[in-house]
Amino acid sequence: MLLSWVLTLTVVLAFPLKASGSIEQKRVKLGDPVTLRCNISLHHEIFWLRVSMMERPRIIMVSRLKNDGELTEVLNYDRTHYEGCLMDRFFGLRIFSVLKSDLGSYYCGIVEGKRMEFEDGVHLHAFSSPVPDERQSSYPVFATILGVGLLMMVMVVFIVQMMTCRKNN
Repeated sequence: MLLSWVLTLTVVLAFPLKASGSIEQKRVKLGDPVTLRCNISLHHEIFWLRVSMMERPRIIMVSRLKNDGELTEVLNYDRTHYEGCLMDRFFGLRIFSVLKSDLGSYYCGIVEGKRMEFEDGVHLHAFSSPVPDERQSSYPVFATILGVGLLMMVMVVFIVQMMTCRKNN
């Protein structure tokens, strides 16, 4: 039983699982603006979908080109927070100031008839704080003290057991 657990852990740690489709990871700083690019050409009406652990999937924006070549937003979930833009013949989504609620995965897609297509997507995650939390920095010291104490306790039990066995013989 123990051998099977050791083999399983060895295989999992040596060969980590990878998702079949890769999603781009983008680190952002809360409060900063960010622009995401959709790699679907300009001749389609596109939509942006946000998927996060905090809420159900949400369509953030639907945009398309007008006949004069200008971008128009058909739907915008929050005009004070999001904006459609053009980036080198591709659609983009600009977030003016990244909030914690903006963290998650963004997918752009198209609808043609009854068919939907999505791009690979971008996952936004926040930079970790450069200043360590006081509780986090003291944790290794606390864990070391507990570990040494546990080791000493086991040694004392072992020594007492050995002394008891010798007296009984």
